[in-house]
Amino acid sequence: MKSFKSFITEQELQEDLLFEEFLSEAKDDATKEGGASNNTKGVLHELLVGHHMQGGKHMENHHLINDQGKRESPKEAHDRLKSQIHPKDYAKINAKAKSAANDLHAHIKKHHPGFEVSHVHHTSKAGDTEKETGVKASQSGAESDSSDNYITIKHPKTGKVRKIGASLKVSDKPSKNVPSSSLGMESSGSKAKELYKEHQKNVHKIAPKLKDVKKEAHHKDIKDARKEWATKNPELHNKIKTHNKKLLADVAHHHAAELQTHLNNGNHEHVTEHIRNVLAARKTPAEKAGKAHFIKHTTYVTKSGIQHHTANPGEDHEHILKDHKNIKVKASGGSVHFYHTDSKTGKETKFASQAHKFDSQSDPLSTIKSAGKAV
Repeated sequence: MKSFKSFITEQELQEDLLFEEFLSEAKDDATKEGGASNNTKGVLHELLVGHHMQGGKHMENHHLINDQGKRESPKEAHDRLKSQIHPKDYAKINAKAKSAANDLHAHIKKHHPGFEVSHVHHTSKAGDTEKETGVKASQSGAESDSSDNYITIKHPKTGKVRKIGASLKVSDKPSKNVPSSSLGMESSGSKAKELYKEHQKNVHKIAPKLKDVKKEAHHKDIKDARKEWATKNPELHNKIKTHNKKLLADVAHHHAAELQTHLNNGNHEHVTEHIRNVLAARKTPAEKAGKAHFIKHTTYVTKSGIQHHTANPGEDHEHILKDHKNIKVKASGGSVHFYHTDSKTGKETKFASQAHKFDSQSDPLSTIKSAGKAV
């Protein structure tokens, strides 16, 4: 098997974020191949993984809520989304999901020998995971359970039952390192808000008329109105984008320096807790209660075909986080990178990145946030 790159460059990381923004704003187009939106690909992957894990039977629980606020069964949601995209797109999504289901069966066989899949439930809404485990959990934050599907397995001889929560990620790119977290400005360091306010002042100096932009009848919201202004004023918008890059670099460099200062001063817990947020590296409430297992399962595509990677977010990086004296923080472009030096070999390896970005590059007054990932 041809190996994938174990690192991602600053340029690649920013390109990933811009591409994700494009996909998140895109709508499904059934008339052309490649017209499936990122959201549709993700939801169909979850639904089809469950479908194939149950031998071709759609999941029965739990209901989804569509864009119109209507409740849909997993089969109803599947059928609607399938009708919105090109048949060739659906075939690719289905092939990845079927391969993922087979890989999850192999994971269960290896790590839970003797157990067989009893059923799979879709757990996308708030409260769904609690119905599976009996343990309260949020959908974000320290006490979250990000399981998209809950797999119930049963031992045919002993009758023992186990629950496995699976966060299902799918990508068309040749890397297992997909974003693991989406963080607000409060996770970008103590200087972020101050730097952002100064940036907004500069934007208004470049384009004073932005203050006069108002939502009109044809706009969805004020952001939509500002995006229209940007389209009509490309030169000014390009100047703003140049300032955007500078802001992201300033935020990242101040943030990295602040985190490294915490490490230098012995405040290791502050940094390790931040890294846990970046990597979403925490046990779920059900894991901590001994009620379920949790895995992050990623499906991606290389030249060799469909590949899979299974991670245990609550454990995979603990050996690094406990060795905090060998952690360093550096900045590059708009990203903060986290490195660990092996005490035996002296080799320094980057293990996580936090890319600061604008919520939308098409909105000239967009707020900033960040995305974390293992590298």
